[in-house]
Amino acid sequence: MTRPRVRAGTRPAAGLGPGVFAGPRGLLGPPAAETIAGTWIGWRVAFGAVGVLGLLALAALILLLPPLPPTREVTFRALPALLSGNRGVRAGVVVTFLVVTGQFAAYTFVRPVLQDVSGIDAAYVSTLLLGYGVAGVVGNFLAGARDAYRAVLVISTALTVVLGLIATLPGAVAGTALLLAWGLAYGGVSVSVQGWMIKAAPTAAEAATSLMVAMFNLAIAAGALAGGFAVDGIGAPAAPLMGAALMLLAAVTVTLTVTVRMPRATAADQ
Repeated sequence: MTRPRVRAGTRPAAGLGPGVFAGPRGLLGPPAAETIAGTWIGWRVAFGAVGVLGLLALAALILLLPPLPPTREVTFRALPALLSGNRGVRAGVVVTFLVVTGQFAAYTFVRPVLQDVSGIDAAYVSTLLLGYGVAGVVGNFLAGARDAYRAVLVISTALTVVLGLIATLPGAVAGTALLLAWGLAYGGVSVSVQGWMIKAAPTAAEAATSLMVAMFNLAIAAGALAGGFAVDGIGAPAAPLMGAALMLLAAVTVTLTVTVRMPRATAADQ
């Protein structure tokens, strides 16, 4: 997150991606932190500010949120039973893995892509990533008001196109527009896949979302690793192209899942 002393085009943006269910904080915070740290005040002050904001967020959660007791006990044994007995949950876990792996295969290396493909000067990348985060906040609210299945289909389809174009289309204007579209689309992922799991298993929402969160975190690491291999073996554009391919698989999976008409809650939900 600090200014590099080596060629900037070789530095990935690892650690800057949105976290699981972080909402506006996770979408906007990391790009904003990079902008502030790399441009204005230095990384030490930025890290200290994040710590203070974390404490303020903790205080707000304690003071403002009502108690949210679990509706039912979730045991480890219930997780594989739900996964094997509910087609919608299985599809949701697969889609989560494909979308998030594709996202982090591409986003981890967004900086070299913007510089090498789009021709954007390194001095402007941090500011553009802040714009990505703002667009993500907007996408988060837009997707939250939509049907979960349709939202995931639209998001995965849009990201297929955006990632394919940002890997191949030169020009700073095109790169900027595509980055903002990327943030807008990916901003709706967390709330949409969470809504998918709740809709697929309404009587076992805690267990279903637990499976999805586990897959989400696994996919973050898998995506960054796969993107690194692609960049090392081929070059920076290979990372978003890999992401586009995985997004396309996710869109196909959603289409097939909805076409088959997932069953309502099964015995595994009870």
